[in-house]
Amino acid sequence: MRVSAMSGIDDDESRAIAERIEQENPGWIVIFGVFTKQFVCIPRFPAPPGTMVVAQYPDAVLPRMREVENLLRPRNEEGET
Repeated sequence: MRVSAMSGIDDDESRAIAERIEQENPGWIVIFGVFTKQFVCIPRFPAPPGTMVVAQYPDAVLPRMREVENLLRPRNEEGET
């Protein structure tokens, strides 16, 4: 595995990780920015304009995605999810 100074993982591996995260989370578009060295996740579901998750490390992506999903999940009249 090749390592870059910013992310700790080389670009090719980071792109593969982004692809895997997107496949496992079809409600999201997930890309790795080779210049920013960040994972950028854009929801495919209704969300306010500009909603996205950005993380430098892949381990930070999923918890942030779940947080956005929980904040935007429609609630029924009784307040349940």
